[in-house]
Amino acid sequence: MTRHFSALTRRLIFGSASLLLAASLMGGCKKEQSSLEARFPEKFEGKTVEMVSFADSAILSSGVIRDGRVLFDNADILSDTPRLVELTIDGRVKAFAVIEPGKAVLSDSLHAATGTPLNDRFATLMARLDSVESLDDINAYVDFADRQYADNRENPLGQYFALEVIKFAEPARVDSLLAILPADFKESRKARRFIRFAELRKGTAPGNPYTDFSAPDKNGRDVKLSDLIVPGHYTIVDFWASWCPWCIKELPRLKEILDIYGGKGVDIVGVAVRDKIEDTENSVAKHEIPWRIMYNAQRVPYDIYGFTGIPHLMLIGPDGKIIARGESADQTAKRLETLLAD
Repeated sequence: MTRHFSALTRRLIFGSASLLLAASLMGGCKKEQSSLEARFPEKFEGKTVEMVSFADSAILSSGVIRDGRVLFDNADILSDTPRLVELTIDGRVKAFAVIEPGKAVLSDSLHAATGTPLNDRFATLMARLDSVESLDDINAYVDFADRQYADNRENPLGQYFALEVIKFAEPARVDSLLAILPADFKESRKARRFIRFAELRKGTAPGNPYTDFSAPDKNGRDVKLSDLIVPGHYTIVDFWASWCPWCIKELPRLKEILDIYGGKGVDIVGVAVRDKIEDTENSVAKHEIPWRIMYNAQRVPYDIYGFTGIPHLMLIGPDGKIIARGESADQTAKRLETLLAD
């Protein structure tokens, strides 16, 4: 009886173990679930949304907006490491998300997804970044981005904030960051692009003579930047475009600066970038811009001065050397007040 019981016990034990092993193997083969429901305003209905890897710009997935939404099943692109992605429409970045386990949702009023740990964290940080950006203080913006990189070096959010520093910081600060960035990220397609812009900014940093360039005017005649600059004057060069709301927002303050200092040897020159000539002309007329305009510079100034966004203001001194660049109109006004007081 005892031997019979022992054999039965062994069969039960081994049988249970086999079932447990099979269940374990089945569970190991099961994919983790990851999805993103992205919602967009009505104006994007029928458009294709591409999910693009943030670091290398590889297209990971795509979908068409139907009834205001796109649902991405990310199980096949989910990896052991969370991945930061961009959602683009017609090649323009509309929002960001992190691919990680769980269900994430992108509201049509936000630029970052929520619903999973890293997505929630990124959405919170992006809201804080917007608040800092509204201060129109580039140094405060870079300080914030630098701190967030330090706090997020071990997750993909750090990539975003590292690039914000590289985009906007002074050359010495960019060099300090590059010294600690992981080699694989520095070699990524996106990082290489913005590192190149940082190198261009280094060569055109304050203290250097401004670099001249030419572009066709609205009549097709080549015009140089130097043709619009009066020797011996302070010159604010405003790189702008008609489609840029932040550029238009700066115009009233620039007009005030010209009213105050125009009779004291201060000029403003507008350089339209990435804009259609007719749109620039219409904007000049609509907003009654009184200063001289370079109408058709397109991307030429980007590839000389290395700025990555507009408006971008550059203050040139009477000696032709750059005094400051990347500051807001308010900061430029304060700088002129000090310079002219001296």
